[in-house]
Amino acid sequence: PPIDRGELRRVRVQESRKSSTWSKGRIVAALMNEANLPRRLAEEVASRVERRVLDAGLKRITTSLIRELVDNELVALGLASALRRQGLVGVPRHDLRALLTGAGPLAGEPAAAAGREPPEVHVAGEVLRRFVLDEVFDEHVCEAHLDGDLEIHDVGRLHRLAVTCVPAELLASGPPTPAAPFEVLEELGGVARHAAAACVLEDPGALLKPLARGRPGRPGRTGRSEGLASFLRALRAVAHATGTRLDLGSPGPRARGVTAALLSELAALPADPLGPRLFLDGAELDELLGPEGGEGPGGPDERAARDLDRLLAGGRVVPTWGRPEERFAGPGCRRHPRERAAVSCGGAVALNLPRLAWRAGPWREDHFLEALSDLVRLALQALDSLSVFQERSAGARPGALRGRVGYALAPVGLREALKLLGDGEVRPRQGARILGFLCDAARRLGEARRLAVVVSPFFGERAAARFARLDAELPQHAQRLLFAEGVGAGLDPAAPYGHGFGLSPAFDEGLGRAEAALLSTVPTGALAPFPLASSPEALGGWREELGGASPAAVWRRFVAARAAHLEGPLEGGPILADDPAVRAADTPDLFTPAATHTRPA
Repeated sequence: PPIDRGELRRVRVQESRKSSTWSKGRIVAALMNEANLPRRLAEEVASRVERRVLDAGLKRITTSLIRELVDNELVALGLASALRRQGLVGVPRHDLRALLTGAGPLAGEPAAAAGREPPEVHVAGEVLRRFVLDEVFDEHVCEAHLDGDLEIHDVGRLHRLAVTCVPAELLASGPPTPAAPFEVLEELGGVARHAAAACVLEDPGALLKPLARGRPGRPGRTGRSEGLASFLRALRAVAHATGTRLDLGSPGPRARGVTAALLSELAALPADPLGPRLFLDGAELDELLGPEGGEGPGGPDERAARDLDRLLAGGRVVPTWGRPEERFAGPGCRRHPRERAAVSCGGAVALNLPRLAWRAGPWREDHFLEALSDLVRLALQALDSLSVFQERSAGARPGALRGRVGYALAPVGLREALKLLGDGEVRPRQGARILGFLCDAARRLGEARRLAVVVSPFFGERAAARFARLDAELPQHAQRLLFAEGVGAGLDPAAPYGHGFGLSPAFDEGLGRAEAALLSTVPTGALAPFPLASSPEALGGWREELGGASPAAVWRRFVAARAAHLEGPLEGGPILADDPAVRAADTPDLFTPAATHTRPA
């Protein structure tokens, strides 16, 4: 029967801020604009929706219900692609009610996630997460992300760059004065609004020098810099206001006094997840420590040494290293010589290495590397899609600094993977081959996609807990429980995986030496997490737990051992970009290790 238009004119459509009369033309226009349907199909779908509204006898209908009716008709007509293009992205009422009342997190989120952010921020992030997974990445990447083979870092904020590193001179508008750092802080806060994870103020030595002069203050504050302390507290306050961590780069070799003052004031700040970190160049750290064997000329006094030890152990001072052609700028960021613009890490993908090791089996490094190569290709595909999405959405960041953007791969569970490959024994040199392979794969596959990709120890902390939770449900874990001495014995399925470049504790040669062997194939990077015998939370007794060796001594040991490893090839052969055994001019994405570890007879 024909549609009664008079009856339809009495139907009211409830919108978000007003109500209006029924309009078939609006449905047709929406289907043509949003779902790219031709007019004939759009009119057919609209007519079928009108028939359903009349048959139901509805006098008032919401726009969300209209969308659901449209979706039903698209499914009935087999228009799946159109349904995907114009589908609604939202949060179920039950989940939203539970989040607002504190009854629980959103569906699929860990229980701790609901308390990290205000409800409105959490809901916005969840909507963006669902949109990005459905709109930006293809089904293979989404499946790998949801299954736990990899994790796209901070999916709910991929419209923002993950990390931005800005030279202090780029934000300073005049000569260094005591007020200049606070003026730069205002500019830095604006930059932080467009960075999801962290913003790093590089080369702050000249800027902070006017604040680093000690002034007599309250009792117990003699020789401390009140101005620098105020700046660091303001830095932390802006970080809490923006939700983005604000860190500092190395002050520079000519600003040793600034570095010493920074360490003193950083140690006075309480530990805070959003507190500022100092990414300190290893050469500057060595100069600050002075000669080995105690206090020497120019070395730190007892109080300064104690402050530095606590900062290293707590991860608030992160030692870094580089090479002449590039230096460490921040998490996922490298800076080239004479490059003064901002550099950013657009995003990162965390890789589940223990799962690859489970599948490969003990003593099967060749199978592990083959699977790792496939996973890196999939991760680079995800980063390529992310790069295109961020380029299209860059217009939504009018205040963001323009500069070079790169991306990062974050290994997760490296120690656990090595333990599985070694049938219970962790071999740092095998880890060096894997890391060298990963760095080379990231660079070569990135160049093929015109992306700058580095391997970073950051971005994997959240993924470490999620990967371990998902892997605990694998059949391999169930089989392991039947054999106490079988593969995986000693791994706690309830504990999160390690993240970054941490291998300790597990070695007889002492803390720092295992990481030195591991990182001999990483030309530019950061020692994160710092090698400790236990978690950094137990700072009160770190001297006893390390057998009397201070974190500064661990760093010295790391530097000496890494230098020794760089002088000679690794057992089994390092996998580096300049190794002719793995370089193929006509196949830039071929990664065949020169030699792999085999089980000894």
